[in-house]
Amino acid sequence: MKRREKLTDEVKVWLGETLKSDLKVIAARQGFDSLSPFIRKILREFAYGHGSDQRDLLAGTVRDD
Repeated sequence: MKRREKLTDEVKVWLGETLKSDLKVIAARQGFDSLSPFIRKILREFAYGHGSDQRDLLAGTVRDD
C-alpha cells in the first residue's frame, strides 16, 4: 500500500466566487466532500504530469508568496 506524504505546508489561493463554486461542483461530482483534497489532486496531476529532470533547480526560482 502506498504511504501518504505528510502535509506540512499551506498555500493560500484567492478565488472568485464563480471559480470556487465551479470547483466545488466538480469536486462533488468526483466524490469529494471537501475542496482542499480535490485541489491537491488537481495540483498533483498537473505537477507530476508536467515534471522534468530540472524540477529541483526550477523550484528554487519561484517564490512561495
